[in-house]
Amino acid sequence: MPEENIVHPEPADAPPVTAGTASQPPEIAGPDRQVVSLEAALSEARKTLADREADYTALKSTLDSTIGAYRRLVIDTHPYYSDDLITGSSVEEIHASMRKADELIAKMRSGLQAELGSLSVPAGAPARSETDASTLSPREKIVEGIRHHEK
Repeated sequence: MPEENIVHPEPADAPPVTAGTASQPPEIAGPDRQVVSLEAALSEARKTLADREADYTALKSTLDSTIGAYRRLVIDTHPYYSDDLITGSSVEEIHASMRKADELIAKMRSGLQAELGSLSVPAGAPARSETDASTLSPREKIVEGIRHHEK
């Protein structure tokens, strides 16, 4: 006798299953009902997770563009800051790089002021003086005499 023609009787302790309509599934009893319920809850949780992930992605994108705009504003409003001095992907990181930039600028400023303080530049134009003829060659003396005579 082939295997497909064998009728397997239902076990005596099997839960009863009643037929449902097209719009209503058959009634499920016992552990199977709990499995169906848990699968429905899992499906709903997965949908909620997908919605939350989409919300997170949108918020992350908005935050990144806002942080970028804030960084650009900081650089544009502080004339001594450059793109390479101000870095960071959060407000805290940008503020930390601003503190470092301020420290660097202060060091450079004090170094330049010290260097400028050591230079002495006389005020006004230097006084005009006659050329010292003792240091000139005979040819230069002749050129200087002709130039002086033409004045």
